[in-house]
Amino acid sequence: MESEANKPETPATFLTSLGESLRKQEGADVDLIDILRDHILKASPAQNAVALAKAAIIELARTRANPHEKEGANG
Repeated sequence: MESEANKPETPATFLTSLGESLRKQEGADVDLIDILRDHILKASPAQNAVALAKAAIIELARTRANPHEKEGANG
């Protein structure tokens, strides 16, 4: 039986670790990394993963460009 240290790394494990590692880097854009983790950094991404990520990135950019727009909708 193999120990945990000797187990081969699966693509899913690698991609999960990559996403976590990216989030820990100083100055990292956590919102953007989360979008990539949710849509792209998967062993079996959806067929429309790029389109979903693009839509999420555009929405993030829109929110950042108009931060007061979101506040006005809530208050």
